[in-house]
Amino acid sequence: MNHSTHALPAATLNVQNYIIEQFDQARARRTSTLSLTANENVLSETARTLGQNRHYDRYLFNVQTTAGHRYAADFNGMQVEHFPEVEKLKALATQAVRFMFNAEFVEYRLLSGVHCTLSVLAALTEPGKTVLSLSPGSGGHFATGPMVQKIGRLSLFFRLSIDGQIDLADFDKQLQTLGHQPSAVLLDHGLTTHAIPVKPLRNLLNRHGYHQTLIIYDASHTLGLIAGQAFANPLDEGADILQGNTHKSLPGPHRALIVCRRADLARQIEQNVSAALVSSPNLPGLLQLFLVEMERYGQAYAQRMCANARQLHNALADLPGWTVPPTDTHLLLLESALSSHAAQQLNELGIRVNNKRINGRDCLRFGVQEITRLGITNEDLDALAHILRNVLTGGTNGTERICLTHICHRLNRIHYSFDQEPCR
Repeated sequence: MNHSTHALPAATLNVQNYIIEQFDQARARRTSTLSLTANENVLSETARTLGQNRHYDRYLFNVQTTAGHRYAADFNGMQVEHFPEVEKLKALATQAVRFMFNAEFVEYRLLSGVHCTLSVLAALTEPGKTVLSLSPGSGGHFATGPMVQKIGRLSLFFRLSIDGQIDLADFDKQLQTLGHQPSAVLLDHGLTTHAIPVKPLRNLLNRHGYHQTLIIYDASHTLGLIAGQAFANPLDEGADILQGNTHKSLPGPHRALIVCRRADLARQIEQNVSAALVSSPNLPGLLQLFLVEMERYGQAYAQRMCANARQLHNALADLPGWTVPPTDTHLLLLESALSSHAAQQLNELGIRVNNKRINGRDCLRFGVQEITRLGITNEDLDALAHILRNVLTGGTNGTERICLTHICHRLNRIHYSFDQEPCR
């Protein structure tokens, strides 16, 4: 439950005016704020318009029309409205998702990344069984372990080696110590600068006779790169489930997707989501998700994200007091004991960043997915790198804020989207 400690004015005479004033001020500030957080992106105006209108602030149930009717449907004995136009949009989205991920089955109704993981584990594992997931210290999601325990499964962590890969020898020992087949192995890496090959893990599980152990790959950070063929598809290497939220490198609304190639797993997920985990999936956000712009723009967008990350890496690689490993993705890690303080400075300046820990080391985590979608140029990226160098080395001279504002004012249009195309 929320308990606000924020002090309000003693006499707020007009609540409406007060609210509008607060957000007008914030909007003015945010137009000169640049985001390098790895966990967010921006919707196109086309998607925003499609989802945000009064006609679709409605319930949507996972049902078919009543025989002989177009707008009437039955849900658990209750007559509800059917939306044929939404079904047509869903069909287009499904065609796009199948093409981008080379997978027959897709589940759209998940409300967030955590809800997605909960839905998959609840559907495909049983109480009392073991789920192995990536340790938070190696980049695993902080909520996974507690979630697994809350739904009655045994949660165990495995770690990555110093080079960011699964230590197969250590994983093998962990399986031997466990002494029984785990129900699932969940790879939910939030600091993905290089691919983690799935095939060697699948082979190791098979050598133990654990053919039924599911490999669930959470690609929340790299889903857009996979869709754009700039990152290996884990399903091609033996993963059973590919899942992830849809508002990072895949620039959609705050929701999630599950895709797979096995009809039995898809059926279990669909039945469990329908029966216990979703009634109405929030239609406005669903419409925004169905507008799959990445079928058309995904490859160019993914390539540009990776190119921008490499350019930023090259500009910062020799940063005094910092270690900046190479990257194959849109993410960049800058390791230093100063990362927490640096994150505070950057956020105050107007550059939104996160600080994290990886294998006991403090780091800044940059993501270029949003500035890429806003069309940052090579020249502005170099200027941004100069600002970052000054802040991170303590060499600021007071001009950084002015330069940042100029960059932000040029990032005023959504690229890689239907916004670019004329509409009749």
